[in-house]
Amino acid sequence: MASRLMPQQKPEHPFLPWIIAIIAAPFLWGWLLVRFWVLLSWLPVSGAQLPVAAGVVTAAVLIPGVLLHAGRNLLLPYKPWKALPVGVVGFLLGFFFDVSLSMLSAPPELPGVPVEILCHVGNGLVFAVILLALFRAGRDLLGLGRVDRRQMLLLFLCLNVVTALYALTSKTVYVWDSAGYWAIARSLAEEELNHQHLIRILESTLTQDYNQLLALPISLVMRLFGGSRTVFLFALSNFYTLPALWGLTAMARQRKWSGLVLAGLFPMLGYTGLVGFVDVASAALGIWAFVIYTSDRPPVSRGLFSGALLVGTFLLRRYFFFFAASFGVAALVQKLVCDRKKWGDFAALFGSCALCSLTFTYQFLLDKVLGTDYRDLYSAYDLGLRTDVFLTCRYFGLILLAVVLLASLYGLRREEDRPRLVLGLVQVTVCFAAFISVQSHGQQHLLIYLPAAALLAATALSVAPQFWSALFAILTAINCFIYKVQPVSINNIRMPALLPSFQFYGPQRADADELLRLAEFIDRLSDAEPHTAVVMASSFTLNTETLTNLRASLGLREPERRTVIQYHGTVDKRDPFNWNTPTADYMIVGDPVQVHLGEENQQVMALLAHDVLDRTGPGLAYEALPETFSLTDGVTVRVYRRTRPWSYEDYLSISDRLTELYPDYAELYALPAWMTESHGAAN
Repeated sequence: MASRLMPQQKPEHPFLPWIIAIIAAPFLWGWLLVRFWVLLSWLPVSGAQLPVAAGVVTAAVLIPGVLLHAGRNLLLPYKPWKALPVGVVGFLLGFFFDVSLSMLSAPPELPGVPVEILCHVGNGLVFAVILLALFRAGRDLLGLGRVDRRQMLLLFLCLNVVTALYALTSKTVYVWDSAGYWAIARSLAEEELNHQHLIRILESTLTQDYNQLLALPISLVMRLFGGSRTVFLFALSNFYTLPALWGLTAMARQRKWSGLVLAGLFPMLGYTGLVGFVDVASAALGIWAFVIYTSDRPPVSRGLFSGALLVGTFLLRRYFFFFAASFGVAALVQKLVCDRKKWGDFAALFGSCALCSLTFTYQFLLDKVLGTDYRDLYSAYDLGLRTDVFLTCRYFGLILLAVVLLASLYGLRREEDRPRLVLGLVQVTVCFAAFISVQSHGQQHLLIYLPAAALLAATALSVAPQFWSALFAILTAINCFIYKVQPVSINNIRMPALLPSFQFYGPQRADADELLRLAEFIDRLSDAEPHTAVVMASSFTLNTETLTNLRASLGLREPERRTVIQYHGTVDKRDPFNWNTPTADYMIVGDPVQVHLGEENQQVMALLAHDVLDRTGPGLAYEALPETFSLTDGVTVRVYRRTRPWSYEDYLSISDRLTELYPDYAELYALPAWMTESHGAAN
């Protein structure tokens, strides 16, 4: 094994590594300086101290790297000349697609120092190092993805048949998370494909929770076949769900098990993609991280590749940071419990995560992980532990969870299985405890447990007769084709399901025709001149996206003339009050007031909705139109026309009430500066 990690090569010139390090030093310094400059708003330091700090870190990285022969041992393959194309490609990609400077409002200004070019070249060098390390490690991992082609062909066919079934039987309106990436992909498909287009997509990874990376491949397909929901689902299934199924098959192969059985035990993977969650791509990376880290390949190679995959999971979908962090904790516990003498894989895992995080997710870690109190910000989404358990059972099945847990605990007595079982059990436990301390789960969030659950199932159940596991997988999969009444929201789940309780048939909305009538009425308001409207509702029956996504969801063309629907925040503490709402010409309100997290958590929207319905305060500025529309669950939609501008007292009424409810978030609800200035001038 040692010879594979450090192959015998011709002795290199003793001064060559030092020459390379000296040449690379200023560029690495510039790359680090930009990242240190981001810390100016975080730490009590001055800009003059940061160049020195960047220089110290540069030396601390390069000198040990040369002394430990890191380039030869970690970056170069058995035939070093093969690394040249990889290094060149990595450098060019890192140089031309560097978005490091986008983290700053302005680059550091040092007299006579071209910081921008130093940073871009440094990013090229760092990206080349990452690609070379993965290329070097990948040579040791060849063969892990070699699976039975017949199984993969059958999984491919089944996945596409189920995708077609779901798409053909759907007649609903896609909103919120299930529509988010579909809308992003459609928007990207309409833009010109050039360098700036790609740069904007990469810049979205710096700050946006819903960054555009996963939408890019789908948008390329949409350029050829259109932006319909069916095209979106087929692209999602084949680009993202299929690699995850491949990972499950590779995981099962390690235990001389069937990938078909493992895929059948977890139908929620395919279903989550059908709902529209591109998050299955992060789950795929997580599955492969487990496959690689638990394999019998060289430790350093396993750690390097797994670490890069872990960073990739939360680069694509932010909440997978819980998965990556808990994986690291689990890997540490596994070492302490099962193998205290050999730390190469864990050290490589930690180093790979650190370098890739600093390169690709630096601003996210600062702003979102260290700079935000998510527990308070997402308190509206805390629906209680009971809801978390019921939702988990809905998608995994109580029987499967119980069987896998008991079999895993019993399997800890087998020494050969203990490392895998410890890794999986600790990861799931730590991840679940960390996540519920912040917010309740949505359907997509359960994907952070799928990789470890599959590992536990493949390991713990493989000692039992496979006939029983295969039979259970068949029953679980068939159950998903049996028609069931589906809950409208999480709150409608009343008890834990013994088997997964979803179905592979598309959702239906009985009031689709009434929604179309409502949309046509709203658009006709702009026949004579353009108008704007706000949907003051936020439930699964009616919300802003119910109207904006209606025709696209039903496969209908958008009209040439349409009323512009303005967005208004819906969740307290997370969303500010949108002071453009008072300028909208029309307001669309659900009666009773429509919320999905309880009015106590959605006052930023519900206050004004009640004012309009009850004709109090700012609601006196509106009059109801005679037309009403009846939706499911007894919801009546009323349309109001604004008859006068809001007064200063109307604005103050909203601001004061919201500030009284949330004094710690007063800046979200403070009156706009132009309003206070104009009122002061008038007085």
